[in-house]
Amino acid sequence: MNVGIIGLGEAAQLMHLPILQDMGDMFSITAVSDVSPSLTAFIRDLYHVPKTYERARELIEDPQLEAVFVLSPDQYHGEYIEAALKAGKHVFVEKPAALFSGELEKIIALEKNHPRQIVMVGYMRRYADNFLAAREIMRADPRPTEYLRFRDIICEGPFFISQTRPVFYPKDVPPDIIEEGRKRRREHLDMAIGADAAEEQRTSYQMLTGLGCHSFAAVRELFGLPEKIRSVSTARNGNHLIVVMEYGAFLALYELVNDQDIVQFDASIEIFQHTRKLLFKYETPYVRYQPMSLEVIDSEKTKTKTTVYGPSYRDPFRTELEEFHGCISGGKKPKTCLADALEDLVFFEKIIKVLKEN
Repeated sequence: MNVGIIGLGEAAQLMHLPILQDMGDMFSITAVSDVSPSLTAFIRDLYHVPKTYERARELIEDPQLEAVFVLSPDQYHGEYIEAALKAGKHVFVEKPAALFSGELEKIIALEKNHPRQIVMVGYMRRYADNFLAAREIMRADPRPTEYLRFRDIICEGPFFISQTRPVFYPKDVPPDIIEEGRKRRREHLDMAIGADAAEEQRTSYQMLTGLGCHSFAAVRELFGLPEKIRSVSTARNGNHLIVVMEYGAFLALYELVNDQDIVQFDASIEIFQHTRKLLFKYETPYVRYQPMSLEVIDSEKTKTKTTVYGPSYRDPFRTELEEFHGCISGGKKPKTCLADALEDLVFFEKIIKVLKEN
Protein backbone atom coordinates (compact mmCIF):
# COMPACT_ATOMS: atom_id res chain seq x y z
CA MET A 1 0.00 0.00 0.00
CA ASN A 2 1.47 3.33 -1.07
CA VAL A 3 1.29 5.90 1.72
CA GLY A 4 2.18 9.56 2.13
CA ILE A 5 3.32 11.20 5.36
CA ILE A 6 2.32 14.76 6.29
CA GLY A 7 4.42 16.15 9.14
CA LEU A 8 7.91 14.79 9.82
CA GLY A 9 8.53 15.88 13.41
CA GLU A 10 9.29 13.83 16.52
CA ALA A 11 6.30 11.49 16.30
CA ALA A 12 7.06 10.66 12.68
CA GLN A 13 10.80 10.22 13.20
CA LEU A 14 10.65 8.25 16.44
CA MET A 15 7.63 6.08 15.80
CA HIS A 16 5.78 6.06 12.51
CA LEU A 17 8.53 6.23 9.91
CA PRO A 18 10.75 3.45 11.32
CA ILE A 19 7.72 1.25 12.02
CA LEU A 20 6.32 1.75 8.52
CA GLN A 21 9.74 0.88 7.13
CA ASP A 22 9.76 -2.30 9.24
CA MET A 23 6.33 -3.16 7.81
CA GLY A 24 7.48 -3.04 4.21
CA ASP A 25 5.27 -5.99 3.32
CA MET A 26 2.21 -3.85 4.13
CA PHE A 27 3.23 -0.24 3.53
CA SER A 28 5.47 1.63 1.12
CA ILE A 29 6.50 5.18 2.08
CA THR A 30 5.94 6.80 -1.30
CA ALA A 31 5.74 10.53 -0.49
CA VAL A 32 6.50 12.91 2.39
CA SER A 33 5.72 16.55 3.12
CA ASP A 34 6.74 19.05 5.79
CA VAL A 35 6.85 22.83 6.10
CA SER A 36 10.64 22.54 6.55
CA PRO A 37 12.53 21.96 3.27
CA SER A 38 15.62 20.69 5.10
CA LEU A 39 13.61 18.17 7.13
CA THR A 40 11.78 16.94 4.04
CA ALA A 41 15.09 16.42 2.26
CA PHE A 42 16.58 14.66 5.31
CA ILE A 43 13.72 12.15 5.53
CA ARG A 44 13.71 11.67 1.74
CA ASP A 45 17.36 10.65 1.80
CA LEU A 46 17.18 8.60 5.00
CA TYR A 47 14.20 6.52 3.88
CA HIS A 48 14.78 6.68 0.12
CA VAL A 49 11.37 8.24 -0.46
CA PRO A 50 10.57 8.72 -4.18
CA LYS A 51 8.46 11.88 -3.85
CA THR A 52 8.51 15.02 -1.72
CA TYR A 53 5.99 17.85 -1.60
CA GLU A 54 6.26 21.36 -0.22
CA ARG A 55 2.54 21.51 0.49
CA ALA A 56 0.41 18.89 2.18
CA ARG A 57 -2.45 19.45 -0.25
CA GLU A 58 -0.20 18.47 -3.17
CA LEU A 59 0.71 15.21 -1.44
CA ILE A 60 -2.94 14.46 -0.73
CA GLU A 61 -3.80 14.88 -4.42
CA ASP A 62 -1.11 12.41 -5.56
CA PRO A 63 -3.04 9.70 -7.46
CA GLN A 64 -0.42 7.07 -6.60
CA LEU A 65 -1.17 7.23 -2.88
CA GLU A 66 -3.78 5.01 -1.28
CA ALA A 67 -3.49 6.32 2.27
CA VAL A 68 -2.30 9.46 4.03
CA PHE A 69 -0.74 9.71 7.49
CA VAL A 70 -1.58 13.03 9.15
CA LEU A 71 1.18 13.68 11.69
CA SER A 72 1.13 17.48 11.45
CA PRO A 73 0.43 19.88 14.34
CA ASP A 74 -3.02 19.30 15.85
CA GLN A 75 -4.62 22.46 14.47
CA TYR A 76 -4.20 21.17 10.89
CA HIS A 77 -5.55 17.65 11.42
CA GLY A 78 -9.13 18.47 10.50
CA GLU A 79 -8.19 20.30 7.30
CA TYR A 80 -6.04 17.44 6.05
CA ILE A 81 -8.53 14.71 6.98
CA GLU A 82 -11.22 16.56 5.05
CA ALA A 83 -8.97 17.03 2.00
CA ALA A 84 -7.90 13.37 2.05
CA LEU A 85 -11.48 12.12 2.23
CA LYS A 86 -12.43 14.29 -0.73
CA ALA A 87 -9.38 12.95 -2.61
CA GLY A 88 -10.46 9.34 -2.04
CA LYS A 89 -7.69 8.43 0.41
CA HIS A 90 -7.69 6.35 3.56
CA VAL A 91 -6.45 8.31 6.57
CA PHE A 92 -4.44 7.56 9.68
CA VAL A 93 -4.38 10.64 11.94
CA GLU A 94 -2.47 11.03 15.18
CA LYS A 95 -4.49 12.03 18.21
CA PRO A 96 -6.22 14.36 18.75
CA ALA A 97 -8.22 14.10 15.55
CA ALA A 98 -9.04 17.81 15.97
CA LEU A 99 -8.82 20.46 18.68
CA PHE A 100 -12.54 21.21 19.04
CA SER A 101 -15.65 19.10 18.73
CA GLY A 102 -17.40 21.34 16.20
CA GLU A 103 -14.74 20.75 13.54
CA LEU A 104 -14.76 17.01 14.11
CA GLU A 105 -18.55 16.85 13.86
CA LYS A 106 -18.38 18.43 10.39
CA ILE A 107 -15.73 15.94 9.27
CA ILE A 108 -17.81 13.01 10.57
CA ALA A 109 -20.73 14.27 8.48
CA LEU A 110 -18.42 14.36 5.44
CA GLU A 111 -17.08 10.90 6.24
CA LYS A 112 -20.57 9.45 5.83
CA ASN A 113 -20.37 10.33 2.14
CA HIS A 114 -17.21 8.22 1.81
CA PRO A 115 -18.19 4.86 3.38
CA ARG A 116 -15.43 2.86 1.68
CA GLN A 117 -12.63 4.98 3.09
CA ILE A 118 -11.07 4.21 6.46
CA VAL A 119 -10.20 6.96 8.94
CA MET A 120 -8.35 5.76 12.02
CA VAL A 121 -7.16 7.82 15.01
CA GLY A 122 -3.84 6.91 16.64
CA TYR A 123 -4.85 5.83 20.14
CA MET A 124 -2.05 3.30 20.34
CA ARG A 125 -2.53 2.55 24.06
CA ARG A 126 -5.81 0.83 23.22
CA TYR A 127 -3.88 -1.66 21.10
CA ALA A 128 -1.32 -2.50 23.80
CA ASP A 129 -1.24 -6.15 24.89
CA ASN A 130 -1.63 -5.42 28.62
CA PHE A 131 -4.73 -3.28 27.99
CA LEU A 132 -6.25 -5.95 25.73
CA ALA A 133 -5.51 -8.63 28.33
CA ALA A 134 -7.25 -6.62 31.06
CA ARG A 135 -10.26 -6.07 28.83
CA GLU A 136 -10.57 -9.80 28.11
CA ILE A 137 -10.26 -10.77 31.78
CA MET A 138 -12.99 -8.32 32.73
CA ARG A 139 -15.26 -9.61 29.98
CA ALA A 140 -14.67 -13.28 30.83
CA ASP A 141 -15.14 -12.76 34.58
CA PRO A 142 -17.14 -9.55 35.12
CA ARG A 143 -17.15 -8.12 38.64
CA PRO A 144 -18.52 -4.82 39.93
CA THR A 145 -15.94 -2.07 39.91
CA GLU A 146 -15.80 -0.07 43.15
CA TYR A 147 -13.04 2.43 42.40
CA LEU A 148 -10.96 3.50 39.42
CA ARG A 149 -7.70 5.41 39.42
CA PHE A 150 -5.78 6.34 36.29
CA ARG A 151 -2.97 8.79 35.71
CA ASP A 152 -0.29 10.29 33.52
CA ILE A 153 2.60 11.41 35.71
CA ILE A 154 5.49 11.57 33.33
CA CYS A 155 8.88 12.92 32.36
CA GLU A 156 8.59 14.21 28.80
CA GLY A 157 10.55 13.13 25.77
CA PRO A 158 13.89 15.02 25.68
CA PHE A 159 15.49 12.84 28.38
CA PHE A 160 14.70 9.65 26.48
CA ILE A 161 15.35 11.02 23.00
CA SER A 162 18.82 12.28 23.91
CA GLN A 163 19.87 8.71 24.80
CA THR A 164 18.12 6.72 22.10
CA ARG A 165 17.11 7.68 18.57
CA PRO A 166 18.42 10.97 17.13
CA VAL A 167 15.84 13.47 15.90
CA PHE A 168 16.44 16.04 13.16
CA TYR A 169 15.21 19.45 14.32
CA PRO A 170 15.03 21.90 11.40
CA LYS A 171 15.80 25.60 11.60
CA ASP A 172 14.31 26.72 8.28
CA VAL A 173 10.57 26.79 8.97
CA PRO A 174 9.41 30.18 7.62
CA PRO A 175 8.42 32.59 10.44
CA ASP A 176 5.08 33.38 8.77
CA ILE A 177 4.15 29.68 8.85
CA ILE A 178 5.04 29.47 12.56
CA GLU A 179 2.94 32.54 13.30
CA GLU A 180 0.02 31.25 11.23
CA GLY A 181 0.12 27.98 13.16
CA ARG A 182 0.03 29.78 16.51
CA LYS A 183 -2.89 31.90 15.36
CA ARG A 184 -4.84 28.89 14.12
CA ARG A 185 -4.22 26.95 17.34
CA ARG A 186 -5.46 29.92 19.37
CA GLU A 187 -8.60 30.16 17.21
CA HIS A 188 -9.30 26.44 17.59
CA LEU A 189 -8.85 26.62 21.36
CA ASP A 190 -11.26 29.58 21.42
CA MET A 191 -13.81 27.40 19.62
CA ALA A 192 -13.27 24.58 22.10
CA ILE A 193 -13.30 26.33 25.46
CA GLY A 194 -14.15 29.97 24.73
CA ALA A 195 -12.12 33.08 23.98
CA ASP A 196 -12.51 34.04 27.65
CA ALA A 197 -10.60 30.96 28.88
CA ALA A 198 -7.62 31.72 31.10
CA GLU A 199 -4.15 30.60 30.04
CA GLU A 200 -4.13 28.00 32.80
CA GLN A 201 -7.34 26.51 31.39
CA ARG A 202 -5.92 26.53 27.87
CA THR A 203 -2.86 24.66 29.08
CA SER A 204 -4.96 22.03 30.87
CA TYR A 205 -7.14 21.54 27.80
CA GLN A 206 -4.11 21.03 25.57
CA MET A 207 -2.70 18.58 28.13
CA LEU A 208 -5.92 16.60 27.89
CA THR A 209 -6.04 16.57 24.09
CA GLY A 210 -2.34 15.84 23.72
CA LEU A 211 -1.70 13.30 26.49
CA GLY A 212 -4.80 12.65 28.56
CA CYS A 213 -6.84 11.45 25.59
CA HIS A 214 -4.82 8.20 25.58
CA SER A 215 -5.90 7.37 29.12
CA PHE A 216 -9.47 8.62 28.82
CA ALA A 217 -10.00 6.72 25.57
CA ALA A 218 -8.76 3.49 27.17
CA VAL A 219 -11.03 4.00 30.19
CA ARG A 220 -13.95 4.74 27.84
CA GLU A 221 -13.43 1.42 26.09
CA LEU A 222 -13.61 -0.38 29.44
CA PHE A 223 -16.33 1.62 31.23
CA GLY A 224 -17.86 4.17 28.87
CA LEU A 225 -18.15 7.84 29.81
CA PRO A 226 -18.73 8.90 33.44
CA GLU A 227 -22.17 10.09 34.43
CA LYS A 228 -20.89 13.18 36.17
CA ILE A 229 -17.79 15.30 36.69
CA ARG A 230 -17.59 15.83 40.46
CA SER A 231 -14.69 18.28 40.50
CA VAL A 232 -11.73 19.61 38.51
CA SER A 233 -8.63 21.20 40.02
CA THR A 234 -5.45 22.56 38.46
CA ALA A 235 -2.11 23.90 39.67
CA ARG A 236 1.27 24.90 38.27
CA ASN A 237 -0.25 27.02 35.49
CA GLY A 238 -2.42 24.17 34.30
CA ASN A 239 0.34 21.55 34.10
CA HIS A 240 -1.16 19.67 37.05
CA LEU A 241 -4.74 18.50 36.66
CA ILE A 242 -7.00 16.35 38.84
CA VAL A 243 -10.47 15.25 37.74
CA VAL A 244 -12.93 13.39 40.01
CA MET A 245 -15.73 11.59 38.17
CA GLU A 246 -18.77 9.55 39.05
CA TYR A 247 -19.69 6.32 37.27
CA GLY A 248 -22.92 5.73 39.17
CA ALA A 249 -21.72 2.89 41.37
CA PHE A 250 -18.14 4.08 41.79
CA LEU A 251 -15.83 7.08 41.69
CA ALA A 252 -12.90 7.58 39.34
CA LEU A 253 -9.85 9.78 39.79
CA TYR A 254 -7.59 11.03 37.00
CA GLU A 255 -4.23 12.69 37.68
CA LEU A 256 -2.11 14.48 35.09
CA VAL A 257 1.34 15.88 35.92
CA ASN A 258 3.56 16.85 33.02
CA ASP A 259 6.23 19.23 34.30
CA GLN A 260 8.48 17.05 36.45
CA ASP A 261 12.10 16.10 35.75
CA ILE A 262 11.91 12.85 37.70
CA VAL A 263 12.75 10.13 35.20
CA GLN A 264 9.62 8.04 35.26
CA PHE A 265 6.64 7.37 33.05
CA ASP A 266 3.83 6.54 35.46
CA ALA A 267 0.99 6.18 33.02
CA SER A 268 -1.30 3.55 34.47
CA ILE A 269 -4.85 2.34 35.03
CA GLU A 270 -5.81 0.72 38.33
CA ILE A 271 -9.19 -1.01 38.72
CA PHE A 272 -10.48 -2.00 42.19
CA GLN A 273 -13.22 -4.67 42.30
CA HIS A 274 -13.30 -5.61 46.00
CA THR A 275 -11.91 -9.14 45.51
CA ARG A 276 -9.79 -8.29 42.49
CA LYS A 277 -7.47 -5.49 41.42
CA LEU A 278 -6.12 -5.01 37.90
CA LEU A 279 -3.12 -2.77 37.25
CA PHE A 280 -1.43 -2.09 33.95
CA LYS A 281 1.12 0.55 33.06
CA TYR A 282 2.26 2.19 29.86
CA GLU A 283 5.91 2.95 29.17
CA THR A 284 7.28 5.98 27.36
CA PRO A 285 6.51 5.88 23.62
CA TYR A 286 9.92 7.45 22.92
CA VAL A 287 11.68 4.10 23.48
CA ARG A 288 10.40 1.18 21.45
CA TYR A 289 9.90 -2.47 22.43
CA GLN A 290 9.64 -1.94 26.15
CA PRO A 291 8.05 -4.74 28.20
CA MET A 292 4.37 -4.51 29.10
CA SER A 293 2.62 -6.53 31.78
CA LEU A 294 -0.71 -6.78 33.57
CA GLU A 295 -0.86 -7.47 37.30
CA VAL A 296 -4.02 -9.06 38.71
CA ILE A 297 -4.51 -9.59 42.43
CA ASP A 298 -7.31 -11.97 43.49
CA SER A 299 -8.30 -12.24 47.15
CA GLU A 300 -10.81 -14.48 48.93
CA LYS A 301 -11.03 -14.46 52.72
CA THR A 302 -7.51 -15.43 53.87
CA LYS A 303 -6.18 -16.38 50.45
CA THR A 304 -4.63 -14.06 47.92
CA LYS A 305 -2.96 -14.64 44.58
CA THR A 306 -1.03 -12.28 42.31
CA THR A 307 -0.82 -13.15 38.63
CA VAL A 308 1.39 -11.27 36.21
CA TYR A 309 0.53 -11.55 32.53
CA GLY A 310 3.53 -10.86 30.34
CA PRO A 311 5.93 -9.33 29.76
CA SER A 312 4.97 -8.68 26.17
CA TYR A 313 7.31 -6.84 23.83
CA ARG A 314 4.89 -6.21 21.00
CA ASP A 315 4.98 -2.57 19.95
CA PRO A 316 1.48 -1.04 20.24
CA PHE A 317 2.34 1.42 17.46
CA ARG A 318 2.94 -1.52 15.14
CA THR A 319 -0.19 -3.29 16.37
CA GLU A 320 -2.38 -0.28 15.57
CA LEU A 321 -0.85 0.01 12.09
CA GLU A 322 -1.53 -3.69 11.50
CA GLU A 323 -5.12 -2.93 12.48
CA PHE A 324 -5.21 0.04 10.08
CA HIS A 325 -4.03 -2.16 7.22
CA GLY A 326 -6.49 -4.89 8.18
CA CYS A 327 -9.40 -2.44 8.27
CA ILE A 328 -8.57 -1.23 4.78
CA SER A 329 -8.12 -4.70 3.31
CA GLY A 330 -11.14 -6.07 5.16
CA GLY A 331 -13.44 -3.08 4.75
CA LYS A 332 -14.15 -2.78 8.48
CA LYS A 333 -14.28 0.30 10.66
CA PRO A 334 -11.60 0.65 13.37
CA LYS A 335 -12.63 1.00 16.98
CA THR A 336 -10.60 4.23 17.18
CA CYS A 337 -12.66 6.02 14.54
CA LEU A 338 -13.61 9.70 14.31
CA ALA A 339 -16.92 9.21 16.13
CA ASP A 340 -15.01 7.51 18.95
CA ALA A 341 -12.51 10.39 19.14
CA LEU A 342 -15.36 12.91 19.26
CA GLU A 343 -16.42 11.55 22.65
CA ASP A 344 -13.08 12.64 24.11
CA LEU A 345 -13.27 16.18 22.74
CA VAL A 346 -16.83 16.71 23.97
CA PHE A 347 -15.87 15.40 27.41
CA PHE A 348 -12.70 17.52 27.63
CA GLU A 349 -14.70 20.61 26.76
CA LYS A 350 -17.03 19.73 29.65
CA ILE A 351 -14.07 19.35 32.00
CA ILE A 352 -12.88 22.87 31.21
CA LYS A 353 -16.43 24.17 31.57
CA VAL A 354 -16.54 22.73 35.10
CA LEU A 355 -13.12 24.21 35.80
CA LYS A 356 -14.25 27.65 34.63
CA GLU A 357 -17.28 27.46 36.92
CA ASN A 358 -15.20 26.67 40.01
